[in-house]
Amino acid sequence: MENRVAVTTPEYVHLEFETAGIGSRAVSILIDWLIMGVTLLLLIVPAIFFTGFSELAGSPFWTSVVQGVFIVFLVFFPLCYYTLTETFLSGQTLGKKVTGLRVVTDRGTAPGFSAVFLRNLLRVADSLPFLYLIGISMVFFHPREKRVGDWVAGTIVVRKEGRLLPEGGLIQPVEESGGLLEVDLPSREFASVTEEEKMLLASFLSRRHELFPEEREDLARRLITTLLPETTVDPGQEETFLEAAYIQMSQKSAI
Repeated sequence: MENRVAVTTPEYVHLEFETAGIGSRAVSILIDWLIMGVTLLLLIVPAIFFTGFSELAGSPFWTSVVQGVFIVFLVFFPLCYYTLTETFLSGQTLGKKVTGLRVVTDRGTAPGFSAVFLRNLLRVADSLPFLYLIGISMVFFHPREKRVGDWVAGTIVVRKEGRLLPEGGLIQPVEESGGLLEVDLPSREFASVTEEEKMLLASFLSRRHELFPEEREDLARRLITTLLPETTVDPGQEETFLEAAYIQMSQKSAI
C-alpha cells in the first residue's frame, strides 16, 4: 500500500512523495552490502599479501600496522560509504539509485552533510539488538516510515520522483501587487514586483543548492512565469536570468 506525504519547500512549493517501505529499502540495503562486500574483498587480498610478506621478512611491526589499519577501515567503511554517497549523489547510495529511492529532508530538499552523517551514524542504533530490529520496527510503525536515524536527522526515504501537488506553486500569490510585471527586454522595469516577491526570489537564489536538480529547474521556470509572465528565457538560462533580474531590482530599490 502506498504511503504518500506532502511537504512544502522553503520556497513555498508543495511536493508529494511516496515513502519507501521496508521491502524496497531492504533490497537497497542488500545491494549496498553487496557493493561494500566486493570492495572489502578487493582490499583484503592485497592486505593479506602484504601481511604475509611482512611476516616472511621478519617485520612484525608492519604486520601489526596493516592489521590495525584494516580493522579501523572495516569499522568505519560502512559509515563512510553511506555518508559520502548520499552526500555527493543527492541523497542516494548506489543501492538507492538502482531501486529508485532517495533521502530527502522533511521539507523536501536535499539533505546536507550533517543530516546525512547523523542518519547514518545512527544505523548502529537501528541495527540493535540484531538484524535491524529496531529500525524495521520504527519504519513499520512510523507514519512516514522513518527509522531512528531518519527521525533524529529529520529525513525521509522516498521514491525518487516527487510530484507537484495540483495546487502547487507559490503558496499565496501576492494580490496587492496590482498585476505581475510586464517585461520589455532589455529595459526590464521591475516596479510592480512586491517586496514579498523579491524576498521569495532571494530565498530561491540563496537556498537553491538545497533543492534537487529537477525541482530546482522547475521552480526557476515557475518563478519567471509568475514574476515576469511576458518574458521568454532560453532553456537552461532561467537561473542566470533570475540572478540578473534580482540584481537589477536590488539596484533600483537602492536608488
